[in-house]
Amino acid sequence: RHLGDRVIDGRVEAFSCKRAGDDKKLSKQLERQYADEASSSPASLDTGSPFGSLTLASTRKLLVDLISTMNASFPDHDFSGLRPEQFCREASAQFASRACSRHLAELAATSGQDLLAELWAAVEEAIALRDCEVYSYVPDLEADPFSEGVLWSFNYFFFNKSLKRIVYLSCVARSKYAVPNSQDEEADDDEYRIGDDDDELMVAGDFESGEE
Repeated sequence: RHLGDRVIDGRVEAFSCKRAGDDKKLSKQLERQYADEASSSPASLDTGSPFGSLTLASTRKLLVDLISTMNASFPDHDFSGLRPEQFCREASAQFASRACSRHLAELAATSGQDLLAELWAAVEEAIALRDCEVYSYVPDLEADPFSEGVLWSFNYFFFNKSLKRIVYLSCVARSKYAVPNSQDEEADDDEYRIGDDDDELMVAGDFESGEE
C-alpha cells in the first residue's frame, strides 16, 4: 500500500504448530546444533534467553516454531541460523497490539475503513489474545527482509500454547524510492482474514495446508 512517499508492506498469518515438511528437518538440525554446543560449552545453553533455557525441549520447540513461521512467510529468505537473542519477549499482548496500532495509525486513517478494528478482530478470533505469549524479532540489519531501505518495521508472534497456534503479524515501511516498481498500480485493499480452525491454518513449512 502506498502512503505518501512510503510503501507499506504488511501481512497477518495464522500457523498451526504441527510439525511438517521442512519443520521436521529444521528441528533435527537445531537439536544437533544444541547437542554439539552442550558437549563443547555446556554453560552456553544455560544463558538466559527470551524463551528460557535451551536445555529444555519446550524452549527449543518454540524457537523452532518461530523460525519455521518466518521461513514459511518469507520463502526467499532462510532464517534457520537465527539465535534466541534475536527475539524478545513482550510484556503483554496488549503492549504489542498498541505498538502495532501506533505504526499503522496513519494508514488506518487514510484507508476509508476501520482497518485496525478489523485487524484485531481477526487476530482475536484466531488466537485469543488474552491467552497469548508474545515475542518479537529483532532485525539483523544486514540480510533479512527488514533491513535494506527500511524506515521502520515490526514483527510480532502471538503464541497460544493451548491452541498450539501462532499468529504472525509483520509490517515494513520503505521509501518508495528504494522499492523497485513502486510506481505501479496499488494492490487491492487489504483483507484481514485468518482461518479459525486447523484445516484453514498454515503449518509452518507447508504451504499446501492453508491460505494467507
